[in-house]
Amino acid sequence: MSLTLLQIVQAAQGELGLPICTSVIGNTDATTTQMYYLANNVLDELRRMNRWTVQQFEYDLIVNTPVTTTCDIAPSSNILTNIPDTSGLAANIFAISNDNIPDAARIVSVDSATQVTISMESLNTSPVVGDTIIFGQDTYPMPSGFDWFNNRTMWDRTNFWELLGPDSPQLDQWHRSGIINTGPRRHFRKIGPYADQFRIWPPPFEIATPLQLVFEYLSINAVAVNGSNTVFAQYFENDDDQPLLDDQAIKLGIEWMFWERKGFNFQSMQNRWVDYVNRQIARDGAAKTLSLAKSQNNLLISSMNVQDGFFPGPGSGSSN
Repeated sequence: MSLTLLQIVQAAQGELGLPICTSVIGNTDATTTQMYYLANNVLDELRRMNRWTVQQFEYDLIVNTPVTTTCDIAPSSNILTNIPDTSGLAANIFAISNDNIPDAARIVSVDSATQVTISMESLNTSPVVGDTIIFGQDTYPMPSGFDWFNNRTMWDRTNFWELLGPDSPQLDQWHRSGIINTGPRRHFRKIGPYADQFRIWPPPFEIATPLQLVFEYLSINAVAVNGSNTVFAQYFENDDDQPLLDDQAIKLGIEWMFWERKGFNFQSMQNRWVDYVNRQIARDGAAKTLSLAKSQNNLLISSMNVQDGFFPGPGSGSSN
C-alpha cells in the first residue's frame, strides 16, 4: 500500500529536519506548499522516464456501422441537401462515400436536420436527386488520460489483423489524395487539431456490424484519488491521494528538488534519487531471458508460421 500525499510530504520534511505539517492541501505554510508542487513535479518526471506497467491501459474501441441514406447534390457543390435525417452525423469525424464526391471529402458542418456541408466540391456536372450516400465515422476520441501509444498493440480484433501505422501525414495524404487509396489492411494515425483523435483508413463504409479495435497506451494518470481503485488523476489533489508510482521515489525526488531550489548542494541527493529510480525501472514488469547462444527456432507453432491472410491460398489441395 502506497503512502498518501500527506505521509510522503511529512516523511520528506522529517528527513530534512523541517517542521512536520498536519495537512498539505490548503496549507498556507510556504515550505509545505512548495513541497506539494514539487510532489506533482516529481510525478511528471517519473512518468516520462519509463513505460511504467501501472500506467499501461487498454482502449477497446467499437467502430460504429456506417450510415446509409440519400441526398441531393447540386453540380460542383459542397452542400448535400434533402438528407432524411442528420441527427447521427457530426463535423470532422465522418467521411463520405459516393460516386459523385471525392474520396477525401468529410463533413465540416451539420447545417440542419436535412443538410450538411462537406470539405470538397462534388464531381457531378448536373443535379443529382435522391442519390445513395454512405457516412462512415472514421475518427474517434482518444481515451481519457491518454499520453502516448504502447507500440505495436493496435489490432483489428474482428478480422484478427494488426493495424498498420501509425501512418505519417505524408502516407495518410497519399491514401486520401492519391490514385490508389485502398489496400487489404486497415491503417491508423493520431490526429488533431481538435482533442486528440484516433483516425482509421479506409473509413468503415463496408462493415455490416460494429468493428472491434484495440490498442494499449500510457496514461498521464499517476494518482489514485483518495486511494480509489477506479478513480485516477494526473496530480495530487487531496491529502489522502496515493501515487500509482513508487512513493519512495517521490519522496526522494521532493527532497533533492527542494534542496536545489534552496541553493544547497543537492548533487548527491539527486544521484541517490536517479540510482533508486533506475533500480525501479529495472524491476518494473517482466523481462525476457536473453541467451548468448545462437538463436533457435521455436519448438512449437507460433504466429510466425501463420500468414496475414489468403490462407491456404487458391488451388491448395493435399500436400505430399
